[in-house]
Amino acid sequence: MDQNGPQVPPFAPEEYARVEEAAHLVGKSPEVFVRDAALAAADDPFLKALGKTRDRVAQLAEVFATQDTDAAGADTAAWPDPAPMGSRDLHEIHRGHAA
Repeated sequence: MDQNGPQVPPFAPEEYARVEEAAHLVGKSPEVFVRDAALAAADDPFLKALGKTRDRVAQLAEVFATQDTDAAGADTAAWPDPAPMGSRDLHEIHRGHAA
């Protein structure tokens, strides 16, 4: 049994040609180039964070499900209607301040 587990499937001829060209540009063999790229991808912080997302989403869903929605509704009721004001509204406000 291979100690590294199953190997990745081989590249198609066009894909391998692209890998060879990229490896040549950085002065590496195709095998070393692919290994280094795979190891770099495995250490990518974005991928690590993405792997933890499943647990975090479940935790956040639980928090949001237990929040008091009545308190949130009371806070938003105090705000004025978000409809845009017209020039007449602005004129009446200005006249009220001038008096």
